[in-house]
Amino acid sequence: MAAGKGDAAQAGAAKGGIAALWGDARAVGGIVVCALGFGAGYAIRYRFVEPEAMGAACERGDPWWCPLRTGFIMFTQGNGFGWLSLLLAVVAIAVLAKGGARAARWLAIAGLAAAGLGMILYNNTMSVPAAILALICLIRAR
Repeated sequence: MAAGKGDAAQAGAAKGGIAALWGDARAVGGIVVCALGFGAGYAIRYRFVEPEAMGAACERGDPWWCPLRTGFIMFTQGNGFGWLSLLLAVVAIAVLAKGGARAARWLAIAGLAAAGLGMILYNNTMSVPAAILALICLIRAR
């Protein structure tokens, strides 16, 4: 048995690169996806939702994008990104428990993207725990 453990350690060291340092880099990729979602949410919040000029344009002339903006605001006020990210993370964990590691990884990554959006768009209450659950799922889905 001891020889088997040594062989596994040598195989892990033979990988080299980031895999040798971090074990499996999927969690780092998940954090990057979450950060990209956060950046997209930042741009949406400060370019599309909050500017007074956008609200005034909707009150004056009803441009084509006003229903999209209004729907987005309503989705955010209902904690939509928090619920979505939490749902995706929980489903990812359930799929992983059933043995579907590949599908669980994709669900966890989608959950991290939604959590990143939710963290900047006023949905922190459920987005942060969802991000933690999704990262745990990514780490476990090897």
